[in-house]
Formats: sequence, structure tokens, C-alpha cells
Amino acid sequence: MPNFHPLLTHFPVALLSFALLAEWAARALGRGELSRAGWWTQAAGSAGLAAAALTGMLASDAVAIAPAGRHYLEIHQEIAFVSCTVFAVLLFWRIAARTKLPAHRETAFLLLFTAGVLALWAGAWYGGEMVFRFGAGVQPIPPPLPLPR
Repeated sequence: MPNFHPLLTHFPVALLSFALLAEWAARALGRGELSRAGWWTQAAGSAGLAAAALTGMLASDAVAIAPAGRHYLEIHQEIAFVSCTVFAVLLFWRIAARTKLPAHRETAFLLLFTAGVLALWAGAWYGGEMVFRFGAGVQPIPPPLPLPR
């Protein structure tokens, strides 16, 4: 089975980052349409995060990674678990508030959202390090042939 995790990881990072910016801008500018855009990108980003996490769990046993990179994989997985939990809580909290920011708790919601996005970025960094530093999921390239003299 092909590894879809690398294909799916960028969408939740981009969508949830945009949702956070839209919500902070909506609060600063008092523009409801920005908050509606934030809601839809939050919902799409949360769904994408669930798909990325699921494919990541499936890939973790099937992808070869250097022993030195195992520690990064463990940190990546722990951060992913925290991120998924935070965004699941935020999604259900927002649904309970009828897709608007929770009244009288906007600041708490936005601070938790900010922490979630920062955790998401940290997890993405560790994922990138596994690929680019330790070659996780990348087939080794044979050494170049010597140049003719």
C-alpha cells in the first residue's frame, strides 16, 4: 500500500494556520465573515489532520527510518497526538457554540488554537527532519558514477 502521509500533511498545517489568522483578524477587525472563513478552514483542517494522523500511524510501521531518527519519530508521534487532541476539542467546542467562537470564552479558545497551531508546526518540523536528515521513507540514491577523465 502506498504511503499517503506525505501527501496529506500539508493541508491541515496550511488550513489550520489560515483559520487561526482569520479568527484573530476577525476579532481585531470585528468582521464576522473572517470568522466564518475561519470556521470552514478549521473544519476542513481538522478533517485533514485526522486523515494525516491516520495515514501517519499506518506509515510508521511500514517506512524505513535510520535508528538515529527513531527518537524524532517518537517525538513527532507524541506531538501529533497532542495536536489531534487539541483540534478535536476545539472542533467540538466550536460545534457546541453553533460554529461561532464561544461567547465569553473567545480569548481562551484563541489561545488554545494558537497553542495547537504551534504544536502542529513543531510536529511538522520533526516530520521534515525525519525525511531530510534521516531519510525516512526515502529510497537511498546510489553514489554517482565517476566522471570520465
